[in-house]
Amino acid sequence: MRCSSWLFETCDSWWMMHDLKGLLSTIYAKARDWGYWPEDKRDPISKVDIGRKWAVRPQRILSPEMTAAVLARLDDPNRLICETCIDTGTRISEVTGLKLKHVDLERGCIHIEQRNWRGDIDSPKTMSSKRTLALGNLVTRYKAWIAGLKTTNPEAWMFPKRGDRSSPMWDSGVRQALKNAAEGEKCDFEGFGPHSLRRASITLRQEVGGSAIEASKVAGHSKVNMTGEYTFIQLKRQDELTRKMQGLRGAGSSDQAAAETSAEDLAAEPAA
Repeated sequence: MRCSSWLFETCDSWWMMHDLKGLLSTIYAKARDWGYWPEDKRDPISKVDIGRKWAVRPQRILSPEMTAAVLARLDDPNRLICETCIDTGTRISEVTGLKLKHVDLERGCIHIEQRNWRGDIDSPKTMSSKRTLALGNLVTRYKAWIAGLKTTNPEAWMFPKRGDRSSPMWDSGVRQALKNAAEGEKCDFEGFGPHSLRRASITLRQEVGGSAIEASKVAGHSKVNMTGEYTFIQLKRQDELTRKMQGLRGAGSSDQAAAETSAEDLAAEPAA
C-alpha cells in the first residue's frame, strides 16, 4: 500500500496525518544516518502530499457571557481548572500537571514545566510551552484551593485524584463536567471542551488589546501562524470594528459638511 493511501485510511484528522508524516520522516532520516536506507534514494514519505489543512469538527468558541454561565455550573476543582485554561491559555494537561512548587502566589503566577496526560508525566509539548503565566484575579481562588489541600509539600499535586493524593487528576472527568455544564446552558456543540477554552483565551487576549506575538508567547506556540489558526474574529468584535471604521468615515463627512456650510455662511455675509 502506498504511504499516502495508508495515511489517509489510518488517520481521522489532518493534524494526525501531519504528525504521523513527521514521525515517519524522522524514522527515514535516522535510517539514512545509520546506513539502513540509501543516501541517494528518496524516501516514500517525502512524496506524500496531505493537502490543505481541514478540521474534523466545526471550530467554535462560546461568548464571554455564555462561558461565564457554563463555568458557574461547575464545582471545584473542575471550575478552577477550566478558569485557568481560559484565563491563562494553558492546555488542560499543563494545568493538571501542576504541583504546589509551580504556583507562586506572591508573584501571582504559575510556572508551566511539565504536563500530565492521563497519568503520563512528561515535559511540555514544545520548548516554547515552558513558560510563566500570570493568574490575575485567580490568585485568590488558588489561595483558597491550596488552603483546602492542607499541605505545604512542594511536590504535592495541585489537583490530586480524589482518594489518591499521590496521583494527579486526569482530564476526562473535567471534560465530562464541562460538557454537562454546557448542555445545561443549551450551548454545547460537537468538539466543545477545555481546548475550546484555550482557543477562546487566545482570541479574547487579542480582542482586549494584546498583540498576536503576546498571545503566541502566552499560549506557548512555537510559531505565530499557529496562533492565527486558534484566533477567531467573533461577530460581536467584527461589528465593533466595523462601527469604528464607519464612525471615522462619518466624522469625516460631518467635518466636510460643516466646512462647506461655514464657507457658504461666510460668502453670504455682507462685506464690511
